[in-house]
Amino acid sequence: MKNIKKIIAVTLVGAMLLPLAGCAKKIEHIRAGEFKDAIEEVFDDDDYVSYGDMIAVMDDDYAIVFTQFDDEDDAEDAWEDMVDSFEDMMDDKDFDGRARLVNRDTYGYILLNGECDDRDFYTGRSYMYGGIYFVEDEAFAILTVEDDNDTRDDVNTILRALGLPRP
Repeated sequence: MKNIKKIIAVTLVGAMLLPLAGCAKKIEHIRAGEFKDAIEEVFDDDDYVSYGDMIAVMDDDYAIVFTQFDDEDDAEDAWEDMVDSFEDMMDDKDFDGRARLVNRDTYGYILLNGECDDRDFYTGRSYMYGGIYFVEDEAFAILTVEDDNDTRDDVNTILRALGLPRP
């Protein structure tokens, strides 16, 4: 009887931990053309700018930027700065909502859905929904800064098209 209780307890603990094992979705390298295609599902050609290795939609409602760095070290440095800024914001309790950080050796992301009071973090705006991502030599952000269902749907459309985790 004692052994059966132990087996049941171990099985239940394993079953409770199993869903947590797959929580961090690995993100893959995204090419600039794929990024353009994904944002064109929501925006017209004249709604974004493309210059060299950067693509951006920056207006009152969105902060969407794709940057391909010269090498992986530069992208990783930019990502580490973003993670430090995010952790400072969270330590200072300057974010009210849901936020999640996944930080691996070759990729990472920050998912946000809430109000930010930290003017030093990313856009310096109060509401954020979407994500900031890093993989290999790329860093990109796909965020709405407007607390509105339509803009959140736009962000989710782009994230789904790129196969990225959503808040």
